[in-house]
Amino acid sequence: MEPGIVALPPIGLTPVGATQSGPGALPSFSRIGRLVQRIAPKRGLLRSSAILFFGGTAARAIGFLFSVAAARLLVPSEYGLLAYGLAIVGFASILISSAPAGLATFVARYQGNPREQELHFSNWLAVITLLLALSTVLMVPIAAVARLSPPMLLAVIANLVGLAVLQTYKEAQRGLERFAAMTIFYFLANLAQLIAILVLAAFGRRNAALYLAIYGLSSVAALAIVQPVAPLALRFIRDAVEWQRMMAVARYIQPLVLQTVFFAIWFGADLILVQRLLDSQAAGNYAAAKSLANAVYLAPSAVSGAVMSRIARMPQLSLGGYLGRVLVFATIVTAPLLMVFVVFGKPLTDFIFGSRYSEVSTPLAVLAIGMACYGVYLVLAGSWRGLGKPAIDAGATGAGTVATVVIGLLLVPRAGLLGAAVAFSAGAMVQLVVIGAYTIRQVSAGRMTRLDDFMGHGASNE
Repeated sequence: MEPGIVALPPIGLTPVGATQSGPGALPSFSRIGRLVQRIAPKRGLLRSSAILFFGGTAARAIGFLFSVAAARLLVPSEYGLLAYGLAIVGFASILISSAPAGLATFVARYQGNPREQELHFSNWLAVITLLLALSTVLMVPIAAVARLSPPMLLAVIANLVGLAVLQTYKEAQRGLERFAAMTIFYFLANLAQLIAILVLAAFGRRNAALYLAIYGLSSVAALAIVQPVAPLALRFIRDAVEWQRMMAVARYIQPLVLQTVFFAIWFGADLILVQRLLDSQAAGNYAAAKSLANAVYLAPSAVSGAVMSRIARMPQLSLGGYLGRVLVFATIVTAPLLMVFVVFGKPLTDFIFGSRYSEVSTPLAVLAIGMACYGVYLVLAGSWRGLGKPAIDAGATGAGTVATVVIGLLLVPRAGLLGAAVAFSAGAMVQLVVIGAYTIRQVSAGRMTRLDDFMGHGASNE
């Protein structure tokens, strides 16, 4: 076993056959307690998931308030333009979004080995910088195709810079398992953007391009606050940057780039179809519904973030038992909010968005179901990334993308916002089915992989 790598047992605490039966069986409440023990994660994973969930929820809540405030401060057509700009950012930031994704996995794998962590960090940072420059250049023709005005183009470029800062910082802290610092940074970034648009609105500045630029640069402002107080415990070492290592990084992120392409299309296709096939008013209503539905996958996303770094540094594990317990746990924490949106969608949306967004409740329940499926999917995708197999994430997301685009083209002209929601949720379900089938096949065959096998030529164990 390598220094600093701790052998962690599977999540469950109680063997499956440990419950009693027959005349001396345990009372029903004790049986329930045993069942909870089997499902409940170990304290370390539970604590990490809790930090990510509550901290991430607080940060996302502030981000959601940004969406609500923008919806109330802007007229629906301007808010639809803001949502459209964010969808364009999703496409334009494909390289930037995918590049930092593997950093957390390798930093976590070499816990206790600062030298190896900084080697990976330095080469990852070099690759991210190159991809940021390339993405900025490519944004010019993208803006022409998307018919963006010059202010909107500059706002999108600001989002590219901000996204690179946000993703790199979060992934580095995730790999170090400094989840509190990660969530504080995320919270401050979202708080900065909310305060900024409220202040600007008070001075009468209300337009989509300005709000979009603020949305992107908020992470830069958060970094300026956090870094002097709590510096990132990883240094960029220029001499550690090597072509061979950069190529190893590129080899790892290739399927992640493809996955990001598919994700950007899948996650934004429904809104773009609404914008193009219906009108800006409908797009504003749909964007409001989708921003609310995003809350459904917060809890499983937190579990996924903790599992990814933990599974990356496990020398041994019973994969089937581990994933089974984590999936049950993720499903349990997802269900309550899903039920709230399905049952109380109409009064909830009327209270939050007001009368100007009268169509928000129509697609909300269907979108919430799709987000729940995607949340459970994230747990499996994060686990396979931690095991050095990111390609399945790309394949599953691609299948979901095809489903969403095809169904959306058929249903949006006929069923409007409800058709768009059905298309989005169908794509989420397809992703879950594909990665679930892959997981069952891999577990049944007893196949395993490790990060050491993937990039062993570029790592040392000193």
